[in-house]
Amino acid sequence: MDARLHTLEIIYQAHQQEISSLPLACKKGCATCCTRNVTLTTLEARRLFDWIDQHAPQLMEKVKEEAQSPRQIPTYTMNGLTDLCMAQQEVPEEPSDPGWGACPLLSDQGICQAYEARPFACRSMVSKNSCQKDGFAEMEEVTLTVNNVLMQYIEHTDDKGLTGNLTDLLLLMEDPDSRKAHEEESLSPPSSHFVANRPAQLLMVPPPHRDHVGALMQKIQSQKGA
Repeated sequence: MDARLHTLEIIYQAHQQEISSLPLACKKGCATCCTRNVTLTTLEARRLFDWIDQHAPQLMEKVKEEAQSPRQIPTYTMNGLTDLCMAQQEVPEEPSDPGWGACPLLSDQGICQAYEARPFACRSMVSKNSCQKDGFAEMEEVTLTVNNVLMQYIEHTDDKGLTGNLTDLLLLMEDPDSRKAHEEESLSPPSSHFVANRPAQLLMVPPPHRDHVGALMQKIQSQKGA
C-alpha cells in the first residue's frame, strides 16, 4: 500500500511540474469545474480520506449530508475506455450534469477544503482561459494527452481497486473493512456505483506527443526507483 501511495505522490508531483510553466487562468476561488461529478480511484480516495480524517474530519459530515444528491456514476474506467476504443466498441453514455451542484468539499466561498489532497481529476482540470467567463476550459492538446496518460497510470497502479464518484468512494473508505480489503488488494465492487479498475494495456498517446510523454514516463520511473 505504501508503495502505491508513493507512486501516486510521484505522479502528482510530476504533473504539477508539467503544468507549472503553463500560462493558466486557474487561481484560488475558481470553482466552475468543482462539481459533485468528480470520479477517482480507490487509491486516491484512500489518500484523500486519510487527509480529511487527520485535518478536517468535519468534511465527512458534508459528504454524508449530500450522499443522496444526483452525481455522475462511472460505468467504465479510463483504461476501460481505452480497451473499448481499441476494440472499436461503443462507449456507454454516463449522465453528468454540472447543474447537479458543487463538490461537497467546496466551501461557500468556492475554496476546496481538501486542496492538498485533491484527486487527479481535479489537478488535471486546468485551463488557459477563464471557465467562469467563457463557459468552457481550454488546454493544449499535449496537456490533455499527459492528463489522460497519467490517469491511466494511476488506475494501473491501483489495478486491483475500484473507480467511483468522490462521494461514494469517501464513504467506502470510511469503513475500516473496506480500507483493509483495499490494502490487501481484495476489494470487490460493493454496488453498481463502483467499477473495477484495469491494468493499462495501451497508453493513449498520439504520435506527435510520444517523445514528450516518453520523457515524462521515464522521469516518473526513475523517481520510483530512487
